[in-house]
Amino acid sequence: MSGVIAAIYSSFFLALSVASLKKSYREIAPSVGFFFDALFGLVLWIPLALFFGITTTSLGDVFLYAVLSAVLSEALYFYALSKGQLTITAILIGSYPIYTILFSFLINHEIVTFSQGVFIGITIFGTLISYLPSKLNRKELRKSGVLIWPVIAAIAIGLSDTLSKKIINKTGDFTFLFVLAIAQIPVALIYLKLEKQHIVEEIQTIKTNIHDYKNAVTGSLFNIIGTGLLWISYSKTLASIASPITATSGVLVIIFSFLFLDEKISWRQVLGILLVFSGIIGIATQI
Repeated sequence: MSGVIAAIYSSFFLALSVASLKKSYREIAPSVGFFFDALFGLVLWIPLALFFGITTTSLGDVFLYAVLSAVLSEALYFYALSKGQLTITAILIGSYPIYTILFSFLINHEIVTFSQGVFIGITIFGTLISYLPSKLNRKELRKSGVLIWPVIAAIAIGLSDTLSKKIINKTGDFTFLFVLAIAQIPVALIYLKLEKQHIVEEIQTIKTNIHDYKNAVTGSLFNIIGTGLLWISYSKTLASIASPITATSGVLVIIFSFLFLDEKISWRQVLGILLVFSGIIGIATQI
């Protein structure tokens, strides 16, 4: 599987995840959502990694990078998504490819060609204008954390993805997935404690009202599949190329909402979608 194809699949599953999680934040705390992610990571990533093979001598080297990834690009992402108006949060977090490209150049010395850079820029621009809401809620913007946390999350994701790409190049994608699945558990437990959530009580509530929590559980499952494909795409191509493609998941959410939920779509969003698809096709032809 090529890096671009893996990134496209990743974007698709991450879009399904966002569409599901979008409805779940009124039901559960972000820490509980991340805990479900960690559980699905154990169930899916560890058997997959063992099947394809891991480098046991590198597990210690990977652990610090896995912890950073669990905190910076996953737990912090869940927290930032819960802050303020979702449309504002989504566009700010969706800017993370810009930081990934910057950090990839500074840390991993990734250099894209001029034509690749043009198509990457088209993809990022199309993604961002697709996210823009038709109206901004000024009251929401004044709330503490509405702007700062999504920006922090975007920068953190860019830095974390760059560092993860660095260790994946040395040890392999499935070794990283194996360690990340383990590292997510203590991070999830600490996150639960910080938010004063009692997971046993939450699980009991979910078991007795499973229909009401199906969006949260389904969203976590799709997120783990999409994230796994993201790391595979990073092992096959430059982070500067894979990151903008995976970030188009938000554009797919708009398309899903239009096709299946009868939500309206603006001409600006249509333009953004066309730019995104043009950019992805252009990137694919340049590999």
